[in-house]
Amino acid sequence: MIFKEKEEMYLFILTIAIILLSGPLQLSSSIYAFYDINTIEETTTPYELYKKNNSIIKDLKIALLTDGLFSDTGWGAFAYNAAHSLEIKYGYDIEFKENVAIPDIEVILREYANAGFDLIIAHGFEWGTPAIKVAKDYPSINFVIFTGLVKATNVASIFPMQQEATYLLGALAAMMSKTNVIGFVGGEKYPNLINIYEGYKQGAHDINNNITVLATYLDDWDNPSKGKEAALSQIIDGADFLLQVADTSGLGVIEVAKEKKIFVFGAISDQHKLAPDTVLTSFVLDVEKTFDQVIKMIQQGNFSGQVFKPGLESYKEALGEGIIYIAPFHDLENSIPDNVKIKFNQLKEDIINGKIVVPERYDHIADSVDGSNKN
Repeated sequence: MIFKEKEEMYLFILTIAIILLSGPLQLSSSIYAFYDINTIEETTTPYELYKKNNSIIKDLKIALLTDGLFSDTGWGAFAYNAAHSLEIKYGYDIEFKENVAIPDIEVILREYANAGFDLIIAHGFEWGTPAIKVAKDYPSINFVIFTGLVKATNVASIFPMQQEATYLLGALAAMMSKTNVIGFVGGEKYPNLINIYEGYKQGAHDINNNITVLATYLDDWDNPSKGKEAALSQIIDGADFLLQVADTSGLGVIEVAKEKKIFVFGAISDQHKLAPDTVLTSFVLDVEKTFDQVIKMIQQGNFSGQVFKPGLESYKEALGEGIIYIAPFHDLENSIPDNVKIKFNQLKEDIINGKIVVPERYDHIADSVDGSNKN
C-alpha cells in the first residue's frame, strides 16, 4: 500500500511537472481544450469547430465568378486563393468560374442564381450593372461586387481605397529615383485604376513636386507583349521605377524591369516571387479578410446593400476595417536606405490615422449606382 501510494504521488508530481514545462494553457469551454490539434483535425473540420460556437451558422452555397483568369498571378489568382482559404476554414463547397466573356455576364449570373446559390461574389467592375438587373429577380440571393460601385437591397459592392497604398509606393519611388522619372502601366481606365494611378502620383509629388510620373493604359489585361512595350517606352523616357496594375499584361512590365535592372512594384498580390531581385514590394488586397467579413455579415443576418470603401491596414489581417497592405520587401530590404524606410513607415501611419488624406479621383463616374430594390 505504501509503495502504491508513493507510486501514485510520483505520477501526480510527474504530471504537474509536464504541465508546467509545457507552458501555461488557456482554459477553454471546448471539449478539445487539451487535445492535440492534429488529432482534432483528423476528426473535426474547422467548419464543425466554428459551428460549435456559432449557433446561428448555416450552410451557404457560394459562387465566385470572374471574367479574369485564376492563373493570372494577380487579380484572378488572389480571389481564387482567398475563396479557397475560406472553403477550408468554413467547410463550404465554393463553386468557381473564370474567364467569363463580358457580354455573357448577365446570363452567367442568372444561371447561378437559378441554381440556388445563397451568395454570388462577382469579381470584376463590369459585373456591377448586370448584377443590379439580375438581383431584382432574386431577392433572396445576396450579390457582392468586388470591386464595384453599385448597390441594391441584396447587392453590396466593395470598392477598396487602393490609392492609399499606391500613395506609399509613389512616395517610395520618389525617394529612391535617380532619374526623377517614374512610371505607371494600367490594364484599362476604370475608376479603381484611375484612383490607383492618382494616389501613386500624389505620393510621388508630395515627396518631390518636380518628379515626372508617366502613365500608360493598355486597354488589354491579358497581353504581356503590350505590357512589355509600354514599360520599355517609359524606361526609354527615363523611368527607373514602375508600378504595374495590368494582370497578365503586367508580367511583361516585370520582365522588362528585370532586363533593364530597375525596380517594379507588384499589384493586388505579393508578386515578389515573379522576380525576387526586381519586385521591390507590392500593394496587396487582403481579400480573404473581406470575404470572411461578408460571410459573417450574412451568417449574422446583417447583410447590407451598400458600397463599402475600406482603406489601408498596417499588415495582413490587421484589426480594423482596412483591407489593403504593403507586402514585405523580402530579400530587397537592404536596398532601401534606413531614412527612407523610416519616412515610408511614418507616411503609412499618417494615412491610417487620417493625417494624410488620399482622395478618390476617378472621373465621370457617379459615386454609386443606386439600384435599390423596392418591393
